[in-house]
Amino acid sequence: MAQNSSFKSPKRLNSLQGGAADQSSGAVPGGKARDASLEGIDFERRNFLGKTVGGIGAVVAAGALYPVVKYIIPPAEKEVKEKDEVVVGKVSEVPPDTGKIFQFNKDKVIVVNNGGKLSAVSAVCTHLGCLVQWKADEDIIYCACHGARYEDNGQIISGPQPLPLAPYNVRVDGDDLVISKA
Repeated sequence: MAQNSSFKSPKRLNSLQGGAADQSSGAVPGGKARDASLEGIDFERRNFLGKTVGGIGAVVAAGALYPVVKYIIPPAEKEVKEKDEVVVGKVSEVPPDTGKIFQFNKDKVIVVNNGGKLSAVSAVCTHLGCLVQWKADEDIIYCACHGARYEDNGQIISGPQPLPLAPYNVRVDGDDLVISKA
């Protein structure tokens, strides 16, 4: 079903006028006839609406695909220079017979104060990568995931772990705890 409209393209207007010569009311400023200046331009509504809907669809598709692409492609990692020594905290944060986990570069390190003697080892269990904890009542480092037990220096006591915990050096500098690689 065709729509009747008052809008007429220049070609249709020319055919409706019976091929009559251009009148001054249809002329474009500058002396060009209306038909000559609009040659090749399509004034059909369907074409305009098709292009508009296609453009909006392209914008919506790009908006929906952008987060998916950002999720799939990982961001570039910033290269952080690792330090040999890091001040991780204060001595007062690790009172006697306690242990606390600190961040050392990209690693997690547990500092244990066993009766005034400080020791530092990796806080990541060598079995499956769980974080360990200090059990003061037994004087051991314990992994709650699978029951791995370590001495305060990281040596294996019992459990399924294949290797001891990696040792770190710890020293007191004033009131600061300083950890360095062993």
